[in-house]
Amino acid sequence: MKCSASMLVMLVAAGVTFEVAAQQRPYLTTHSPLTLLSSNDGEYAQLHQLTPDHTTDWELKTKDSFTVIQLGPDHPPIIKTVYGTVVATMLGTPTMAMSSDGRYGLITNHGWRFEKMIPLEYPSVPLTNAELTPDLLQRQQLTAQLANVVSLIDLADPHYRVVHRVLFDDFPIHVLAHPDGQHFVVGTDKHFYVYQIVDGRLVEVSKNPQPHGIPCFWIHPRGDHLIATQCQPVTALEPGKSAQINEPVTVQWYAIEKNRIRHLSQVKVKAGLPTALLTTSMILRVSPDGTKALICQRSATSGRDFCDVLIADLTLDPPVINDVVSQVADGVESFAFHPNGKLAVATGLGIDHNCIAALDIAARPARLLYTLDAKGIGQGIEFTPEGDKLFVGSAIAGRIEVFDVLGDYQLRKNPKFLNIGFGHNSLTIGHRYRPAGK
Repeated sequence: MKCSASMLVMLVAAGVTFEVAAQQRPYLTTHSPLTLLSSNDGEYAQLHQLTPDHTTDWELKTKDSFTVIQLGPDHPPIIKTVYGTVVATMLGTPTMAMSSDGRYGLITNHGWRFEKMIPLEYPSVPLTNAELTPDLLQRQQLTAQLANVVSLIDLADPHYRVVHRVLFDDFPIHVLAHPDGQHFVVGTDKHFYVYQIVDGRLVEVSKNPQPHGIPCFWIHPRGDHLIATQCQPVTALEPGKSAQINEPVTVQWYAIEKNRIRHLSQVKVKAGLPTALLTTSMILRVSPDGTKALICQRSATSGRDFCDVLIADLTLDPPVINDVVSQVADGVESFAFHPNGKLAVATGLGIDHNCIAALDIAARPARLLYTLDAKGIGQGIEFTPEGDKLFVGSAIAGRIEVFDVLGDYQLRKNPKFLNIGFGHNSLTIGHRYRPAGK
């Protein structure tokens, strides 16, 4: 008992020492060496960076980009933004994949667009899969905005080169790392694919048909299930065309067995629960303990009312949406879970007046605690593994904001932020890559 007590005292003292040192440094620090990866959709510049007469210049000038941020306990943030080698779109879940060792990053892109994006005038370069040759796929520069492609980036290379690209016949919406640390799942409008990385290349392990439409998904931390919000467009998806969604989104539950993915059931809203799935209920995330999934009721702003956060109980068989946090924000985009299992944070989608929302998910029922000011169109959001900081990306501010965590539930905005490319659309966090023996 004395030994345990002494160890506890030492851990607490070490934590206090780090916090004191961090406060004395004039830059942002993290407990351990980490990598933040942000993908940035340059097309959004044409919607939000207006000409002097407040009209939109539809000629696309801002290239898609990705930003790599190295953070650690004893150095300022090391930030590099790479333009024009990876294409990335805003339309999808605002997370992506990083290999478990931090060596590789994976970013998806597809060719369908919201109706408001259709007037964009793209440069006269290859735009779609059909226009891409094997030679073009090997080049570092790639501006094929409407290609259905997953890009593999070597984060150990100081230039962050793209080492492989995979083209898809259907539309890749989202990619996540499997908890086994070896595989990656890509969700498209017609399939779930499983990949692994072999010698710096993506190798297909399985291709699993699914009939439920465009997916945004999350993998259960055990790795044996997957939950997805899915919608069926009225017409077939086509590069450069908009997808009209008339029916409410469905939530679907899948099994993952021996790297195969098969459908199990639909996750329905419990009768009498005062909420509903909408046509825009498209983003969700599973808690680290695997007991619940938070679902965005509306992943779009309306300017008229506030939307809910729906909560699915994953301990039930089949899972059921049986809890709701009402009127969280004018559009909700994504979630992050604090390691303490009590606090979750949702990003808002407001432009001029935006927020993040702190949720108490340990309460029964779950509840909204407070909202904090944040830059417009919040996208990717991640806590550090130790839970001392929260990172929140903004699509139209060109930055990742930082919030310090105080106690179990308190967040305080840090005046320091991290500069990234315009149009931030996805964020992931991982341990920094260290070559063997170093």
